[in-house]
Amino acid sequence: MIFSAIRFWLILMLLTGVASAALAGCGHPSVRFLKSGRIADKASGFSEPSGLSLAEEADQFLSVSDDTSALFMLNLDGRLETPPDAIVEVKELEGVVFDPVGNRILAVSESAAGILVIGPRSGEPELVLLDDMLGYKLIRKILKTSDSNDGLEGIAIDSERDRVYLLKEKRPRLLLELSMDLTEILRVRELTPALGFVDDDQSDRHLDVSGLTLDAPTGCLWIVSDRAERLFLFDPSGSSPTRSYALGWLDGDKPREVPHAEGVAHDARSERLYIVNDNGKASRLFTYEILRDGAGQ
Repeated sequence: MIFSAIRFWLILMLLTGVASAALAGCGHPSVRFLKSGRIADKASGFSEPSGLSLAEEADQFLSVSDDTSALFMLNLDGRLETPPDAIVEVKELEGVVFDPVGNRILAVSESAAGILVIGPRSGEPELVLLDDMLGYKLIRKILKTSDSNDGLEGIAIDSERDRVYLLKEKRPRLLLELSMDLTEILRVRELTPALGFVDDDQSDRHLDVSGLTLDAPTGCLWIVSDRAERLFLFDPSGSSPTRSYALGWLDGDKPREVPHAEGVAHDARSERLYIVNDNGKASRLFTYEILRDGAGQ
């Protein structure tokens, strides 16, 4: 009876959406917690997880830690598979994604305001700066006047729509759409309260966005917030309103919130959503199940 009540509480917590109308573009997904495990490994330099992506192999993750200039490979339980998979020269990596079409890894650097491109295995890493892209004038003033800690965060790819998505953390929160060849900034959108980016405990000034991943079946974006301890489902086409979920997990039989969520990855084949948080030695990998169109409610 206790476990049924806990499960009921957790599903209710995860279903607190801001949208009252039916979602045409993103559907009606609910999100259910499955499991979690600790992942921090200070000895390997993996102590501040800041990004997550499915790797080329479906049973592995790519991840970055913003205190270490390296890429890490994890298994689905969050254990490091090897020492750092690649050492790079770029600091403050805040997001990572594997591009299966281009056979490359993209990692976003907050301090450099650019994207590190690691091409086919024989290629050398290349740093592509935003200020070298066409359309940079759209965000030049914002980036020049923003606090250095409010810069670029997550990265995602939609290969069907030929888009790379970047987040700017806050003040203001931005979603950048880039061309797949990383030569042009195509669109910049502010993630405003009017679009559903709100939280009862955070002012608009302090509400951040810290990671994102593509919801492949719909083309929508799962976006996590560190400060709000919240998950958003955003439709970049604008055809459906944003849904909002309070992030929770079970520590044994105790319901808890997810602090400092930083990276998120979606596996469309298994309908699993994976989230990593940056919580020091208590950093964890959280696994959720996506239930489409109200399934399981």
